[in-house]
Amino acid sequence: MTLKTLQPYQQYFVPAIPRTPTNRYASIILLRETKSYAIFTTEGGEQQDVEQVPAGLTHAEPATRLVMFKRKQVAPERRTGKALLRQYGIFPYALKDGKVLYGDEALREKNHYDDCYLTEGLCTHCPDCLIYGYAAIEGEGARRARLMTDTCFTIRPYEIIQKQVKFNVIDEAAHTSGTITEYDYTTPGVFLPAVETGVDLTADEFTYVLGNVLRTTRYGKEGSRQGFLRNHILAIAFSDVELFANLEFTQALYDALVDAGKDLAAEGLTLADLQAHAPAVIEHLTAGLAGRLTLVTDKELEAILDDVRALNRDEEQLRRFLKGLNDESASFTV
Repeated sequence: MTLKTLQPYQQYFVPAIPRTPTNRYASIILLRETKSYAIFTTEGGEQQDVEQVPAGLTHAEPATRLVMFKRKQVAPERRTGKALLRQYGIFPYALKDGKVLYGDEALREKNHYDDCYLTEGLCTHCPDCLIYGYAAIEGEGARRARLMTDTCFTIRPYEIIQKQVKFNVIDEAAHTSGTITEYDYTTPGVFLPAVETGVDLTADEFTYVLGNVLRTTRYGKEGSRQGFLRNHILAIAFSDVELFANLEFTQALYDALVDAGKDLAAEGLTLADLQAHAPAVIEHLTAGLAGRLTLVTDKELEAILDDVRALNRDEEQLRRFLKGLNDESASFTV
């Protein structure tokens, strides 16, 4: 069920889930923007995760940047996809004589899958498991992810995009208050450039991944109360090699902003600022690419995104799409 707007790019997708690599890369180039306060820290940590790196590729003075580790990006998007699979009746399912069974038919089979969840309950056969991968599971082995990303970094220095916030508890009887905890927060309006790269995906698998990126809005610690992010897609790139690292992307954007006279220490950043510089930055970073590249931007990009949004709004079409995707995944055997 390939989307109409992706059909011109069929050559960049695999016709079926492959057993060996073919180096077909489909990359989503995006900006993650905090729309509320957020916390990006390892579990139990009070201080957010930071790293000192060169500020830019040419402006190489050291800068301390907030970091968002890979797992903090991918795990929420996986949970979004899994919830969608549950919502549209993919679970329970079973595989019998090469056919995928659902609902009551599946439950009658001894080896059926009631659910799939991170990290101890992965079914190892659904679209999520075959795209995002899984670690060693008894009787199933392990599967390498076909979606790659890495740590992303804020453009502006950590010192000017964080805020210490104290929370008080009120004793109603004594009419007193006291500090119970203090958190290190990332402020709203912070941008983290990122690239998510699908490797050897079918067109439908890519559509599923892109839908997860567009649907997911909660990232970081305490995501049920804060951590609202908006993912802005800048481009889609088809290639036979990886494009560039998230850090390189951040540094190149930093260089472009500084060269344009932007005072990043004193001024805030807007989405329009970054959208204005992103095309030239992407072109610069891919100019020396040792492989082919097809970049999808502007009207062609918006048409693909509109198609994905329309699919996700149409309940019956989305149900058929997810069932077909799961049929393909569940039937795959190494």
